[in-house]
Amino acid sequence: MKVLIFYVLFYFVSISIQAQTAFKNPGMPSSETFEISDYIDNTIGYVTAKISYSLKENNGKKIYHIFVTEGNVFSNEIDVNYSDLTTISEKRVSLKTNAMLEYFSNNGANSIHLYNKEKGLDKNYSTKDKNIYSRYAYFFAFSGFPFETGKSVTFKSYMFEYGDALTMKVVSLGRQKVTVKAGTYDCYKLELSIASWQSFFASDKYVLYYAVASPHHFVKYEETESNGKLNANELLRITSLVK
Repeated sequence: MKVLIFYVLFYFVSISIQAQTAFKNPGMPSSETFEISDYIDNTIGYVTAKISYSLKENNGKKIYHIFVTEGNVFSNEIDVNYSDLTTISEKRVSLKTNAMLEYFSNNGANSIHLYNKEKGLDKNYSTKDKNIYSRYAYFFAFSGFPFETGKSVTFKSYMFEYGDALTMKVVSLGRQKVTVKAGTYDCYKLELSIASWQSFFASDKYVLYYAVASPHHFVKYEETESNGKLNANELLRITSLVK
């Protein structure tokens, strides 16, 4: 009987979690352009990424359209919902060949599409989860983390390396002064990791910093490679802002 009660409770808790989203719009500007240093890989190294986003309407709903150029290597286009910053779509294109490298689409009707050229992945998924954030949208969407609570939140990301959804976890580690090229900021410090069973095989943790001042602008991202090398993307400058 106790086992049955446990599973019933687990079911309703799961449904509740699926119906909720991890983040909410903290009052993002209607448009902005800024630049960050962007680590690609050991071969390319760092490039300057230019990021522009603007508030638009899509089928009567407000969304943010984000366009990113990573040096002369990649471009990314991302659409996210206005209220909770969940990802609607995301595509990554090679600027050298103009080939579509990766594509994610969430049509909002419990259907996800994920494409990756390198892996030969072109697949549809069925899900009831609404709490979905794509990886190239992290720098934007994490500004909506509930910083004031100091708690952790979980969400789903579809990643071609795993060919499926991953449950990710973000934990607040407190506040810290951070100096980057753009200046010195009082920041919230977040730790990102995989929360599902895949964490036994991918135990890496990533640290992100967001300004305490609303709307909690991205400031810095850090990851440590298996050889101990620290890579850090950081804010270089904010070039335009429309509130």
